[in-house]
Amino acid sequence: MADDSTALTDVVNELKDASEGKDTVEVGQLIDALDERGYGPALAVLPLIELTPLGGIPGFPTLLALMVAILALRMLMGYEHFWAPDWLRDRSLKTSKVLKSVEWLKPVSRWIDDKLHARLSRVAGPMGQKAACLVILCLCLAVPPLEVVPFATSAPMIVISIFGLALLYRDGLLMLLGFIAAGIAGFAGVSYFLGG
Repeated sequence: MADDSTALTDVVNELKDASEGKDTVEVGQLIDALDERGYGPALAVLPLIELTPLGGIPGFPTLLALMVAILALRMLMGYEHFWAPDWLRDRSLKTSKVLKSVEWLKPVSRWIDDKLHARLSRVAGPMGQKAACLVILCLCLAVPPLEVVPFATSAPMIVISIFGLALLYRDGLLMLLGFIAAGIAGFAGVSYFLGG
């Protein structure tokens, strides 16, 4: 990427451009807007959408987790471009809700752009990426059952976003933090279910 200083903000702006000028926007149009920039931006931005007003729609976190799982699986298998089944691509969202979510993400993206940069890039290299994809797939599996607990789906989505940001900025330190956060989340989840 030519300029990492506005990397995430540029992605958010592209989502806005893909949504404007119509009453509804198809999921496929948002996927295509992200596909131009690769897996890192998609894995960073899609999970963050769960924290916006769209995340409050019943079933939406699970839909997001499915999209993220498909992306992570394709990345793990070495595919360069995104793919999603037609039934998922054809799903429509109200443009007003998408734009509201994009506006919520803008200051967050600017803050992230200001803080993150390439470091320990070897950790975010091919082996780190494959390990991250496996962890992301496990986190996606945790989302559907967590929908019954208010705000619980935010935890795995935040961890997935950490991995996406690490890929976007080639930030190996952030990727290490993602592995640690995933381990803590997994331990807490297992402890909760075994204890409860």
